[in-house]
Amino acid sequence: MKVRRGIAVVLVGAAAPLALAGSAVAHVPTWSVTCTKVSVSLANYSKDAQNSVTLIVGGEKLLDRKTFGDAFTQDFTVKAHSADLKAELIVLTSEDPKGEKGWSVDQTKTIPVCESPSPSPKPSSPSPKPSTPPPSTPASTKPPVTHTPTHTPTPTPTGPQLASTGGGGETPLIAGAGAAVVAAGGALLFFGRRRSSRRH
Repeated sequence: MKVRRGIAVVLVGAAAPLALAGSAVAHVPTWSVTCTKVSVSLANYSKDAQNSVTLIVGGEKLLDRKTFGDAFTQDFTVKAHSADLKAELIVLTSEDPKGEKGWSVDQTKTIPVCESPSPSPKPSSPSPKPSTPPPSTPASTKPPVTHTPTHTPTPTPTGPQLASTGGGGETPLIAGAGAAVVAAGGALLFFGRRRSSRRH
């Protein structure tokens, strides 16, 4: 009988640390953050204890001392943000009011900014084939010949111009003949008077 009692004491003594270790691990809360979500998972707490959870993201309380039983699991969407946000999780249980066992915790984490998606590269368009330029004609080195029209200057008349009577170029001849006739008539008249005076 003494042998059996000794064996039972040994078994109970060996199982006690394992039970305590398992209880301590089970009460450790688990939570994670990404740029868009906060996940909280609290499992294997005692439903007979007073348990509460508080979650603060970017100064906003998403949970405010929410009570739970033996477990609590929930995901929270993070609003769009251009700077890192601070997330704080506070878990309190009456089994560990001072947090000495690690069942009650007050932890903080940083929520990063989501990276902008890289723009997809545009498909490269095939380069156009170079067109064959037409053969260039060599430029002539001779200067162009410019024909200048010959201009004969017109003499400017020095005397007064006579009015045109329609005779054209024969007018001077007619005028000269008329003057000769008048001169001849005058000479005949002179000689006729002279003869008359001699007779008297």
